[in-house]
Amino acid sequence: MFILISLTTLVYCKSTKLNSVEYSPSIKQLEIANIKWANTLPLELKQGQNIFSTKCIECHQSKTIVNYNEKKWIRIIDEMSEKSKLSVEEKLKLTKYILSYRQEKTIVNSN
Repeated sequence: MFILISLTTLVYCKSTKLNSVEYSPSIKQLEIANIKWANTLPLELKQGQNIFSTKCIECHQSKTIVNYNEKKWIRIIDEMSEKSKLSVEEKLKLTKYILSYRQEKTIVNSN
């Protein structure tokens, strides 16, 4: 029984980690990002998601991105990027990911 529980836990943890690695922005999210930031690449959104899931979630419990409006997220990102020592490039990728993801999910939920 212990072995079964251990294997189940191992599989769950591995699959949870894979989900953040295998994240791929939707076409709509990429379109939204490109409206605000021309020539945004899928890789930038993927890297932004990786920053969110490693640096942000490292200290804070996972936040539902749509719970905060854009203005609040910009303030949070500004404050926390300095504390977490994000580079300007990392901060931009994180901002692109969070705001485009938030807008996409807000549009989907309002329909």
